Amino acid sequence: MKTLFIFFLIYLFSVCSFSADLKLKNKLNGLKRQTVKIHNEFLINNKELKKIKIDINRNSQKKIIFNKYIKDKDLLGRRIVFLLQDKFYTNQFTRLVKNLNHSSDDVITKQIIREFFLKEVKIGINQYFLNLENLKSLEEELANELENYKKKKKKLKKKLRTLENKIKEVAKLQKKIKSDKKLKLKAKKLKEKAKNLNDLVKAADTKRKIISKIKSKIKMPVSGDIISDYGQGKDLHKLKNGLVFKVKEESFVTSPMNGTVVYADKFRSLGNLVMIEDNMGFTSVLIGMKNLLISAGNEVLIGEPIAKISSTIKSQLYFELRENGKIIDPKSKVEIL
Repeated sequence: MKTLFIFFLIYLFSVCSFSADLKLKNKLNGLKRQTVKIHNEFLINNKELKKIKIDINRNSQKKIIFNKYIKDKDLLGRRIVFLLQDKFYTNQFTRLVKNLNHSSDDVITKQIIREFFLKEVKIGINQYFLNLENLKSLEEELANELENYKKKKKKLKKKLRTLENKIKEVAKLQKKIKSDKKLKLKAKKLKEKAKNLNDLVKAADTKRKIISKIKSKIKMPVSGDIISDYGQGKDLHKLKNGLVFKVKEESFVTSPMNGTVVYADKFRSLGNLVMIEDNMGFTSVLIGMKNLLISAGNEVLIGEPIAKISSTIKSQLYFELRENGKIIDPKSKVEIL
């Protein structure tokens, strides 16, 4: 009877423990989804901010041009003086008498010159007032854009703080959940034994692939310029099997897919390396992050911030994708999904 009671207590404890873990996992997944959403909003806000900045720079250049036209009044002034010195505005009789004392060719030449300068002065005066009007309108537009820029920048900073706090919450909760200890131990052994990237990927394969008709969703891990395409190998390490990104500002690197982190640590001369596997045969390899936000054994969502990358000259992100062990061009999957 006592034995039965003990077994019942053990069973009850196991059920309660499982239930508690499940609640924690659900809470963690909820936090991760929030993090993904906030990061996406952050990227949209950042893109809008850059667009406003471009508009401000463009309009500032226009303002300089308008100011140059307005300040450059010497030529207009000289033309007006020429017309006044030539007594262009005297009455018709005075001009007729004066013309009798000159040859017809001189009269025609002077008349052509006068008409030319009169036309130029009219154009100059119209342009002057038009530029004044344009400048006033442009200054109002610039003031509105600058105000909008300040508000967007403030909103972006607030969004970034929210995102960083949410990432801290995820990390804190992640520690409470039992991760796959076997994966952590395996990752540690891999770091010591694997001689190169190919050895590492092959040895890390958990053989959890399943045949599925559902396509695995994959996205680019960072917003930046692709400076080396698949097969080119223009990155710092001359790796040819993936894409190489360069970012213009410090950014978050996000998980390219839903999956499990099978490696997250420094590896040989490559620096920080993250390897993620899903249940549909895909393996993502990321190299070049500044600092990691995840560790081996963690489950990650597509678009979840997993690391940071700086915008320094030597900072590049390498993204490699494998399907059932075969290296493929990441663009071939990202572009069609």
